[in-house]
Amino acid sequence: MKMSSVWMWNRRIVILALVLSLSAVALVGAAVAQETTGDTGVVVADGFNGPQGILVTRNGNIWVIDSGVGGINEASAVDPNTGEVVTAKVGNTARVIQIPGNGQQTEIAKLPSVVAGTDTTGGARLAILNGALYATSGVWVAAASEEALPNTAAILEVRQGDVKEVARTWTGEKANNPDGFVVESHPYGLAAGPDGLLYVADAGANTLLRVNPTSGEVSVVAVFDGVPSPLPNPGRGGALESDPVPTGVTFGADGTIYVSLLPGFPFLPGAAKVVTVDPDSGEVSDYATGLTMLTDLRTGPDGELYAVQFGVFTDQGPVPDSGAIVRIRAGEASEVLVDGLSFPTSIGFDENGNGFVTVNGVGAPGTGAVVRYNDLTDVVGEPIGEAAAPTTPTEAAPAEEEDEPENGCANLPDHASLTEVLAAVVEGADNGGFGFHMWGTLVDRDGVVCAVTFSGADRGDQWPGSRVISAQKANTANAFSLPGLALSTGNLYSAVQPGGSLFGLQESNPVDTSVAYFGQAKNFGTENDPMTGLRLGGVNVFGGGLALYDTDGALLGGLGVSGDSSCTDHIIAWKVRDALALDNVPGGVSPTGDDNIVFDMAADATGKILSASGWGQPTCGLGEVEIAAGLPESFPIGAISD
Repeated sequence: MKMSSVWMWNRRIVILALVLSLSAVALVGAAVAQETTGDTGVVVADGFNGPQGILVTRNGNIWVIDSGVGGINEASAVDPNTGEVVTAKVGNTARVIQIPGNGQQTEIAKLPSVVAGTDTTGGARLAILNGALYATSGVWVAAASEEALPNTAAILEVRQGDVKEVARTWTGEKANNPDGFVVESHPYGLAAGPDGLLYVADAGANTLLRVNPTSGEVSVVAVFDGVPSPLPNPGRGGALESDPVPTGVTFGADGTIYVSLLPGFPFLPGAAKVVTVDPDSGEVSDYATGLTMLTDLRTGPDGELYAVQFGVFTDQGPVPDSGAIVRIRAGEASEVLVDGLSFPTSIGFDENGNGFVTVNGVGAPGTGAVVRYNDLTDVVGEPIGEAAAPTTPTEAAPAEEEDEPENGCANLPDHASLTEVLAAVVEGADNGGFGFHMWGTLVDRDGVVCAVTFSGADRGDQWPGSRVISAQKANTANAFSLPGLALSTGNLYSAVQPGGSLFGLQESNPVDTSVAYFGQAKNFGTENDPMTGLRLGGVNVFGGGLALYDTDGALLGGLGVSGDSSCTDHIIAWKVRDALALDNVPGGVSPTGDDNIVFDMAADATGKILSASGWGQPTCGLGEVEIAAGLPESFPIGAISD
């Protein structure tokens, strides 16, 4: 049976295995340097098959639970790679391993493990309540069958050599489906509550559950809302939001419930967060934001919150060794304590503040490990925005020399100035096009984004996709202009077509999507736009990108505008640049000797559309040709001083 594309949007944590396909990741990497001081870790146990959870008692005894490797039995299950119900390989190969102080591994019990395609699910997390050890186990979705496999989508009591199902989360999800979307349960995060009950973060159902292991009663504490996303989610009725995917639950010293949210596809940097949950009303409130791909949340012996960042995900796939341990602070003040980890999944602490982290939570069987970080709670962290990140690097500015030109944002208009000018131009006359609101971006000569803004009352009054396009255009105009020759993005259209003089240019500098979608959407277009200070890159050859020159003829960077027809984008960009007095263009390829857009494309004798100059762009048919032709006269370029 074929499922809809809804399933491909991951409502659960094991989607990580789907998108990663990390059978080749066989090394723990930088996380396992053989030292035991500071924030450098040492491997204390290895050989695990996809370790998902770790439990550490105050005296240092360790339990690890892993995903297993499937088995020889067969059952129907959903393959998230294809969205189809397939014949899965099933067996009791997921393990609970105890590691006492002497480091000797002892297998306590085995749990079901299901391999569907390349996706493996099994054990998830562990907790001790009233002297008994409990585990979350497995995932189930209604498309596979109405009844889950034994000990799957369930809470299990782990005994020496055996497990007992004490509660089934699948039953409540199938009957009630609290969030109203895909019928699925994946009990993942697990914590013992101060009220003597278990609390479960169901990564499939998007709920926080309260479980009485004695009676088997399961009740819903909270249902989590979707997280804003730039892409429509078919699993949520096409809404522009990702599934929240709760992964960890813990309690503060005052009894406050904290839950970490992954969230789901497209795994945007900065989209994850930690929320608080009122145990009585179920009200959910943001506590810490601007985080990335959180897979666990724990309270340390010092009372502080600690989370696991699984890694950073781009459109090229997962970035190796981009996992981290983060000290959670309210708002956007969280700190990175350890980075460079290989797909970490869970963390635990002993009473002395030593941290134990499971790494290689996905990858080839046998490559999972536990890494100890001594005195982790004493480590001084780096603010989350300043810590090293493979996909959103921020380089320290080199010491400036007196004879070196300044290429930074200080030489460009600030956010308020750009906002004011853009709004005035958009509201003005003779722009052609549809009259839509616009996005505008400034970059400096090094391609660093200096300001991002929009016209209109709020973000959303414009095409959302034009935010990144405006930055891409700014980058292009800056990247392919020189102190003696300005090229607008519109000048490049014909040149990059097959047979053109710059064919292939569009593929030369790809957009860094981790920068494009970094941070919280509520900050898009504000002074705190997450792209600010980062390099987006990208090449765009439609009108709307112009190089910026001061009165001395110094090339300072680029301006990008997007939100209407390509031709109107150019017209508005030209007027904005003029109003900012950064249009002292030294020369260009247009007939008027500047970087104005050129409309000279026509069919030759064979019917092929060509540009006579080699620098033309197609017309847009909305009155822009006449307006653009008059720009050099109506808004003349500035005169460069001697």
